[in-house]
Amino acid sequence: MTWKDAWYLGPRPKLDAQSMLDAVAASPAKFIELMLLKELIESSAIDAEDTFVGGGFGPGVYLGSASQASKRHLQLAEVEYTVNSKHGFLLCDMTAKRFSRKLKTSAENASATRLANAGEGFLVGVTRIVPDDFHEQDGRKFPMDGLSLDLNKVRRTRFYYLNLLTEFAMRLFTKARVPFARETFAATHFVDDAYIPLEPLAQLKHPIIVVNTTKEPLDHDALAPLVRFPEYLPGYHVAGNKKVHFPAPDVRAVSVVPEQLDSAVNYLFLNGKGDDESGSVRLAKGGSTESQAVTPLVAYLALSKGEGRTDPYTEVKYRHLLAQDRFKVSTQGLDYGPNSLALLRPGKAGGGENRQLQEALKRCLVEMSLKEALLGHKAIAVPAIPDSIPVHLTLLATRRARMPGRAAPEQSIAAVDVRVEGSSIEVIRVRRTPWGSGEAVLDFVFEYEFLREQGKDVIRDGQFWVLDPSSGERLTVWAGTFVPKIILSDAYEGIEHAIGVQDSYLAARREEGSKGKYLSKGREFNLLPYYISMFKPEHSVRGERIGSKMPIQDCGAFIRIFVPPEGGIAGSGDAMSGMRDLMHYGADGAPTRAGLLDLPLVQLYLHTMTNGVLVGGGNSKMSVLEKLARLALEN
Repeated sequence: MTWKDAWYLGPRPKLDAQSMLDAVAASPAKFIELMLLKELIESSAIDAEDTFVGGGFGPGVYLGSASQASKRHLQLAEVEYTVNSKHGFLLCDMTAKRFSRKLKTSAENASATRLANAGEGFLVGVTRIVPDDFHEQDGRKFPMDGLSLDLNKVRRTRFYYLNLLTEFAMRLFTKARVPFARETFAATHFVDDAYIPLEPLAQLKHPIIVVNTTKEPLDHDALAPLVRFPEYLPGYHVAGNKKVHFPAPDVRAVSVVPEQLDSAVNYLFLNGKGDDESGSVRLAKGGSTESQAVTPLVAYLALSKGEGRTDPYTEVKYRHLLAQDRFKVSTQGLDYGPNSLALLRPGKAGGGENRQLQEALKRCLVEMSLKEALLGHKAIAVPAIPDSIPVHLTLLATRRARMPGRAAPEQSIAAVDVRVEGSSIEVIRVRRTPWGSGEAVLDFVFEYEFLREQGKDVIRDGQFWVLDPSSGERLTVWAGTFVPKIILSDAYEGIEHAIGVQDSYLAARREEGSKGKYLSKGREFNLLPYYISMFKPEHSVRGERIGSKMPIQDCGAFIRIFVPPEGGIAGSGDAMSGMRDLMHYGADGAPTRAGLLDLPLVQLYLHTMTNGVLVGGGNSKMSVLEKLARLALEN
């Protein structure tokens, strides 16, 4: 290794060969991550014609589509290689980024490829994109397609990029003779009746009071989408290809926030359009009359110290939820104003802002229905509750948020006591830690010692537990980047091989007069197992309905769940589905190593999933038990 191979931030240190090796030995995980990024840039591993790699010596390495390099908007995949030393994992992931070209810049040279000296007599083609020519947008508003079978889009999807990154890491480890094993999902069982039905939730028991916090008039046209809900939002598409309609709710409108909020009412706040970073959250500090956009945590911290005023919804959320030790009222915010509502028309919107507003309204009604259940006003139907489920359970959720400045992290815990009776789940009691109350957090930790890892002063963020108080047994769920994502059918060597196998099929389709635009969803190719078919070709069955069964993998000490997309996959594109890992602990606190599928808590979780419920036409990944606990934690 020479100084040219070393990556560092700040002034160049004086390193000799031994000190560099010592530095690598001290941080092997970071060394592996950086070398993967370095090799990704410098090698020719990415040989697909439509893909380029961008980045440099530093933390940012991006994958993108060369055909889009000269476009006004640029969608890139920021590469994330993360070594988890504790569990011996290399996680190959990416974050979608969106950039817009500044108006005064020219795109003429954006896609021009030049030769660059790669050393040792080699040249490499480089497409240079100048960062100063772009400004970054909020990628959450322009999500990258998770999956697409469209030949013009497939190489610009999460599915494609994740495969590239995984295959590249495997090739590099093979070349370096580093032993590894590729971990991917392979179902051992599937669950029937895993999803709760939407029908019992598709109605509100109490009226909606619409609070207009904007200066726009809340007239008849603005209220029409809510008053005539079935016309403006025609049905939810849920698991099993069944549509369910919300009846029109009882709607009332007010222009000022009521001084006292009623638990027998749902409050919908129209906050108006916000910015990309902070949404509609605003804060006026001290005696200032001018409010500025801030993050929610900055606003909550100011309210807790009495150092300013915020927008109405943020203040209501803080006063009536975050500062309380109970869940007392159903509130919901919508970052749209009356003018946007008035532009909606009956029927399904084609796309753009109106489509996003329709989906947001659907989510609002389902969330308010779940909050009515959290308040104990109605039960949640779970038709397939297994036998021998404990009658009383406690649901626990945690959050730890980094605060601005030197403020200590904000720790929150919520405990929801539920009763399982017949084929329904009913909330009995909700407790939570008020904002800034360290004593309340300690009380919960003393009651549930497993919430804080041994030797740690703070609770781990994002925990969820189902506890049986009578026996002391408990279940927990892992999700997010820790859990590997589904990649590709194991019948293929890699993503380009999988696409290339269909060349003759697509050519035959074109000869028959078809455009041959989409990769096949046929079982003979089964490009995406569990999206297309859960069976290999030699074991295929008739009448298989993707989205109605939930595949799971019994991994001994944990159960891995693959939540399939409701309704299968469309050719034009869908979101990637999700993974969750379940672990079980006995009364003595020891993890259960085998036989998890026979345990009542595991069986209950597997029959309470919310696929297609929380997002109309989309794909929710969690159990309704988890959703209730998280609603009690933070709206």
